[in-house]
Amino acid sequence: MGYNRPMGRQFLQIDADLTFSFLPEAPYTSELAEQAHRTGRTILVHLPMEPKDCSWKLGPEALRIGDTAEEISRKTEGMLANVPYAVGANNHMGSRFTESSQGMRRMLTTLKAHSFFFIDSFTTPASLGETTARQLRLPTARRHVFLDNTQDPESICRQLGHLVAQAKQRGQAIGIGHPNQAMFMALGSCGPAYFSEVELVGVQRLAR
Repeated sequence: MGYNRPMGRQFLQIDADLTFSFLPEAPYTSELAEQAHRTGRTILVHLPMEPKDCSWKLGPEALRIGDTAEEISRKTEGMLANVPYAVGANNHMGSRFTESSQGMRRMLTTLKAHSFFFIDSFTTPASLGETTARQLRLPTARRHVFLDNTQDPESICRQLGHLVAQAKQRGQAIGIGHPNQAMFMALGSCGPAYFSEVELVGVQRLAR
């Protein structure tokens, strides 16, 4: 969230306990996070991290494996400060950075100093996010289903079905999606039926 003000407002009006993760450098992050806070939603910082595909442009404050420990701490501190009312963080991209033990430990240590929790977006099966957070005794959990790799309402509805099935099997499950029109349509069409089968909660309740 944070780049598209009208779309962000649409999602904030959905009558469901969705968690909203904001990109720290986006132009409408402060405004939309303020609105999300007023409606009692859980707010995360969406921390940009280096992916394996170097064609993605993430900006100078993204966390990179070549950063020193001091740079990782400074960048993380700055990004946390840019998202009002945030209580946790998850990674944006990061298929390369989240495989770095030293990098993740430094970033997560900074989160712990702010009493944040961490949700591992799990963009690589070799991610060390959840494991390292547990070593640091930082509340954590990981993503189980990406909802909108295909931006098509029918496909997203199928993914919501997978998410509900995993929640029933595991006892809880986390899905990640993006603020686009296909996602909005899916949440409005099939979302209520799926959500009636489970308890939909802010992700903070699942981080342990």
